[in-house]
Amino acid sequence: MNQSNDIRLTQKSFARKAQAEPEHRFQDLWHILCREDWIKTALARTLTNSGAKTAGIDGMSKKDLNTDAKQVAFIASLQSELKSGTFKPMPVRRTWIPKLGKSEKRPLGIPTVKDRVVQEMLRMLMEPIWESDFLDCSHGFRPGRRTMDCIETLYSRIQPRNKYYWVVEGDIRKCFDRIHHKKLVDLVSKRIADKRVVRLIDAFLKAGVMEDGLFQETPEGTPQGGILSPLLANIYLHELDRWWWEKYGGLSQKERSKRRQRNEGNFILTRYADDFIILCNGTKESAEKIKQETKDFLLNELHLELSDEKTRITHATEGFDFLGFHVQREEPKDNKPWLRVTPTHKSEQRLRDTIQRMTDRALVWEPVPEKINSINRVLRGWGNYYKNVSSSLIRSKLDWYMSQRILKWLGERHKGMGKRVVLKKYYIRQGKRKNWGCKDGQETVYLFMLRDIQHSNYPRKKRNNPYLEDNAIPNFETETPHIDTWDGTTSRRKADWWEARNQAQIRDNHRCTQCGSTEVLEVHHLKPSGGNRLDNLQTLCQRCHEQTLSYGIDRRQN
Repeated sequence: MNQSNDIRLTQKSFARKAQAEPEHRFQDLWHILCREDWIKTALARTLTNSGAKTAGIDGMSKKDLNTDAKQVAFIASLQSELKSGTFKPMPVRRTWIPKLGKSEKRPLGIPTVKDRVVQEMLRMLMEPIWESDFLDCSHGFRPGRRTMDCIETLYSRIQPRNKYYWVVEGDIRKCFDRIHHKKLVDLVSKRIADKRVVRLIDAFLKAGVMEDGLFQETPEGTPQGGILSPLLANIYLHELDRWWWEKYGGLSQKERSKRRQRNEGNFILTRYADDFIILCNGTKESAEKIKQETKDFLLNELHLELSDEKTRITHATEGFDFLGFHVQREEPKDNKPWLRVTPTHKSEQRLRDTIQRMTDRALVWEPVPEKINSINRVLRGWGNYYKNVSSSLIRSKLDWYMSQRILKWLGERHKGMGKRVVLKKYYIRQGKRKNWGCKDGQETVYLFMLRDIQHSNYPRKKRNNPYLEDNAIPNFETETPHIDTWDGTTSRRKADWWEARNQAQIRDNHRCTQCGSTEVLEVHHLKPSGGNRLDNLQTLCQRCHEQTLSYGIDRRQN
């Protein structure tokens, strides 16, 4: 049997068992972590992560595993450690990076490659189980879910029929740094009976941090930079979801009606990791009451603190920001009330700041095609994040700003040429309009225009445990409306790859050319040494990609 199929069958069996028996505790799991196919798959996924290029405290990074022989040796060594019980997580290397648009810095945790692989195996093992437990109000860092799932809840609830107009904007102070280890381990033990697996998770929590050669203990919090950390945080905060559901969310229609009649109101929770909102269709006093109840529960049961300063109570007509979106109920006198959702001013300004840095005069030495490709990647990411909300006016303003910045950058690059000559050389015909562009070999590269993104309604659908589906490969990607780790330059090779990858998926209608799947699409090199030419690229789903002979070479190539 194909290794990836075997792993998926194992995950599916866990998901089925967990869904059928909510109290079941899984035993004898350690041998799965020792399986070569699990280690091999976890290693492949780890090496595709951009963080694999950065070494932990042992000095090993992706470049140290750039041949099949090195990977085989790594897998054999790790398998031996796991089987003998000698594997021990190492401290996370801590470094500090600038906060976007600020003079402050934030800590970045870098685990070793070996620890990342073991955490990925734990995630592969645990996620199918907890996906059967998690409630539909939780959307952050879960396979098949996006921030728009949270926003869709607001669309359906902040309207005249339900009248959920009062909003509690929840802010948990340093949530991931304050997670109580014993409480988390106890929650994991409710589902995992294999003590070796539980001890391994506890060891990761207590592995500590190494900074400037000094070791620091970690008495609380989830591992910084850990692949498993988002799942552990969701397991912990699932208790908040359960508390809300048992007290308010699971009430019958009759019970909810009675609460409305008594002016007590009802409450809807929607959560994305540690960011959450509670909607209330009662009075402001009802909203203040649920805020206090939530604060007490978090403190007494989860040892977490709700920030009084940042946890605000807002009426929907005043507007509020959530996950990069500004949400506001509009009540025009001469028209029907509606809910307006747009990019936040902060997100728009961040994009402007990023574009300004990318077109700084200090970077005029970069080739024009490379500059356009790197800018296009940022613009596409931002535009696609907001394609399901009202952003046409903002997109048009940003297109104008981008045009002015690129003109200024080109003027600095070609000093003495003059504005008119720059326009003639780079502001060229693209179909029925003019746009910034230039020749790149035999092809012409054009600046991506945000106004070209077509608005589309986000599909509303009930999302079940994805590990129960036959044809889906569960996965999630952290969304961001801007590139906040961009350092001012983009390698020509990487920019070319992203552009070619995007063009290949457009050509193939965003479907696997083998099975027709639209889930977890990747781009395969038909000939490993053939480069990123469009005729050498093929869109495949992860399952079909893993079955190609050159799968490992593909992964290392980019």
